[in-house]
Amino acid sequence: MFWLIWQMGVLLLIAIGFGVFIGYQIWSGDARSAEADKALAENARLRRENETLARRLGEASTRSAVADTRGPEAPAAAETTPGPVEPAKSGAAGEPAGATAEPAGEDDLTRIKGLGPKAEAALKAGGITRLNQIAEWTETDIEVWDERINGRGRIVRDNWVAQAKDLAG
Repeated sequence: MFWLIWQMGVLLLIAIGFGVFIGYQIWSGDARSAEADKALAENARLRRENETLARRLGEASTRSAVADTRGPEAPAAAETTPGPVEPAKSGAAGEPAGATAEPAGEDDLTRIKGLGPKAEAALKAGGITRLNQIAEWTETDIEVWDERINGRGRIVRDNWVAQAKDLAG
């Protein structure tokens, strides 16, 4: 009788061990398939590529804004010419219209909420150095500059024009 109980116990332990081993194989391994791993890797690669392309597009827009002095900002410069409050200035040769700063220097454009250092550099490269220039922007100017700085609607969303009017006084 003892021999029968011992055999049954051994068989029971073997069955439990086999069940634990199979359960461990099923649940402990990575539950994702190879296809899911490939899809996740492809997704990560496409995200990196998209970010790189967006960054390069912004850089190219900034470079073209600097190189093209007769681009879309020419109408904006005509609309943003200083009024009687601000003395008129003559631009130097090769300098875009409206790109000259007041004798006191340039304004800190980052005082506008949502306008960071990169956007400020792009604006200054395009000749926008004063808050009153931003305060006089039209809808067309906003669209042009939003595309140039790759703002994705930030100018309208953060209401840069109203902020610039308030800050410029």
